Amino acid sequence: MKKYIIGLKGNSPLVFNTLQKELQEEIKGVKKNELSEWEQNNWKRKAEKDEQGNVIIPVRWIKASFINACKHSRMVPHFATSKKETYTRYAEALFFSDTSFKCSDNDLIILEAYMGAQGANSKTKVLKCYPQVKKWETTFKVSDGIGRMTKEEMKELFEFSGIMEGIGDFRKVNCGRFEVISIKEIK
Repeated sequence: MKKYIIGLKGNSPLVFNTLQKELQEEIKGVKKNELSEWEQNNWKRKAEKDEQGNVIIPVRWIKASFINACKHSRMVPHFATSKKETYTRYAEALFFSDTSFKCSDNDLIILEAYMGAQGANSKTKVLKCYPQVKKWETTFKVSDGIGRMTKEEMKELFEFSGIMEGIGDFRKVNCGRFEVISIKEIK
């Protein structure tokens, strides 16, 4: 088994949008003409928090970004038996834990965007508000149970992930991009 501590530094703002079930149910009960007001009053609630109330980067975001990097980079593992193999299935077996990023609600700033309302023929735009942080950095742990991925391959895939995939919301407009600042194998 190999274990790593990996450090990432954001190159663009990180936008949070984790609509928990309770918020989704709450939004369903809001009248359309009151949606903008609800968004402006509740945007900070879209950020995921730990038990102490700190805003955190969900570890599942980082893992999903890494798996997508494995899929989209089409990097063939050094132990592959076919040129069509990628690290995708291997990455799904990795264990990601302990993101260090924490901030308070007061550190969040609002991102307002007018989005198309849901519905096939809807041309209505509604105000949506999202929490974001402009500068961010985190470390986290990755446990590779099989230990076949090299440190260099892992770094290359995380670099691809940071440039091409990102984490959080608004990734299509290049939010949530990052660079790898450290990768250390721990014993």
